[in-house]
Amino acid sequence: MKSEQNENNRSSWRAEASLIALALIWGTSHVITKDILASHSPSFYTTARFGLASIVFLLFFWRHVRQSSRAEIGEGVLLGLCSFAGIAFYVSGLVFTQVSKAGFISGLYMVFTPLFAYAISRTRPRTEHLTGLLVALGGFLLLSLPGGDRAGGTESVNWGDLLVLLAAMAWGVHIAATTAFAVRSDVRTLAVVQVLTVAVLALTVHLILRQTGYERQTNPIDGRFIWQIGYMSLIVTCLAALVQTRAQKSVSSTHAAILYALEPVSSAVFAYLVFGEALGLRRGAGAALILVGVTVSRIGLPGKERRHPVGRDL
Repeated sequence: MKSEQNENNRSSWRAEASLIALALIWGTSHVITKDILASHSPSFYTTARFGLASIVFLLFFWRHVRQSSRAEIGEGVLLGLCSFAGIAFYVSGLVFTQVSKAGFISGLYMVFTPLFAYAISRTRPRTEHLTGLLVALGGFLLLSLPGGDRAGGTESVNWGDLLVLLAAMAWGVHIAATTAFAVRSDVRTLAVVQVLTVAVLALTVHLILRQTGYERQTNPIDGRFIWQIGYMSLIVTCLAALVQTRAQKSVSSTHAAILYALEPVSSAVFAYLVFGEALGLRRGAGAALILVGVTVSRIGLPGKERRHPVGRDL
C-alpha cells in the first residue's frame, strides 16, 4: 500500500513537472509568434504550424490512429474544435483590442476551467486548489491588467474583448476535457486527432479568405520562417500535445490550469533575457503571486493535512 502511494506521488510529481515545462515552452512562443505575424497572415501561420505538426504525427502514429476506436477519434476531434476555437477567437479579438487587455482576458481560462470540469465530469476542486487558483488569478491580474489611458480614464469594453473572452472559455473547456478524455482514451490518438482537426479547419479558413479576397499577404517562406515554424510545429505543437494529454491523466484540470499560469511569467522572463524588457514592480509582484498560487495548490494550505483524491473529488 505504501509503495503504491509512493509510486502515485512520483507519477504526480512527474506529471506536474511536465506541465511546468510545457508552460515554459509556451512562454517562449509569444515572441516568435509576434515576429511571424509581422510578415505572415494568422490563417497562413496557423495552417503551416498545425499542417507540419499533422504530417509529423501521421508519419509516426498513422497506423496507431487507424486502430483507435470511433469514441477516441471523436474525443480528439472535440479537443481540436476547442483548440481551434480558442485560436480563432483570440486572433480575431486582437484585431479590435489591445494586446495587454487580451493577455489578461485570455487568462480567465483559470476561472472557467473548474466550472467546465464540474460540468463535464462532476470533478470538485479541493480547497487548496481553489485557494491557489484565486492567488494565481490575482497575480495574473497584476501581471497583465492594463491601466487607464493617458487622459486618466478607463479603457472601454469592445468586441475584441468579448472575442478574447470566448477564447478563454474555449481554452477552459479544452483543459477540462483533456483531463476527462485522457483518463479513458489513448493519449497518442487524442494528440494526433486534435492537431489534425486544427490543421484542416485552419486550411479551410485560409482558402476561403484567399478566394474571397480577404487574404492578400504574400507570406514569404525564407530561412527565418522555416526555423520558426519548425520550432512552433515540432516543440510547441507536437511535443506539447503529447505532454499535455499524457500529464493531465494524473493532474486535475484545476491544478493544471494553475500550472499553466506560469506561462505569462516565463514569457516575461524570456522577454527580459532576450530583449531586456523590464518586468516592473507591479508585474514582478504578479509573477510572485502566481508562484505562490502554484505552491499552495501543490503543497496545500498551512496547518491543513493534504488529502488524496477520493472518487471524483479532484
